[in-house]
Amino acid sequence: MFFSSYLSRRSELKSLKIDMTRERMEIETEPEEEKAEMRELLKRDGYDEAEVDVIMLRLVKDKDLWLKEMLRRELQLNTQDARADRFAKPLSAGFAFLLLALLAVSPYAFSVPRFDALVASVSFSLAALFLLGSRAFVPRSFDPRSGAESALVGALAGFLLYLVGVLVSTV
Repeated sequence: MFFSSYLSRRSELKSLKIDMTRERMEIETEPEEEKAEMRELLKRDGYDEAEVDVIMLRLVKDKDLWLKEMLRRELQLNTQDARADRFAKPLSAGFAFLLLALLAVSPYAFSVPRFDALVASVSFSLAALFLLGSRAFVPRSFDPRSGAESALVGALAGFLLYLVGVLVSTV
């Protein structure tokens, strides 16, 4: 999980840096087109002509701010993401995966019948998916529908993998 998350994060950051370089080049080489594009984006966001004029005066004076706003409004990108630690999210994803994997296999460490261990493992896993998916640990963000969706997707994935295991074991 860590490695997959790391590669995904690395690709995101690389893509963001490419977008930043392209937008910066467009601001430098095609400023009139970029101004017109920014004006349209601001109008689409609900600013009137007078407000757009004031904003554009400020943006044209500060090209870094202009770039930041172009990326945010045109591409829905946040330039702060480019400065983010590339290991923080992958490490937390890998650690969470390890903890949940240990939770899922923990029933097999006890001398209980295999079917009972399977039921406990599935129950622990679905409960964990619900809690994480619903953001139960984030104050004022609890969303039981998201938790149910996460548990349902996890149940479907687990069931399909179980079927694959059964099919492979019969070959």
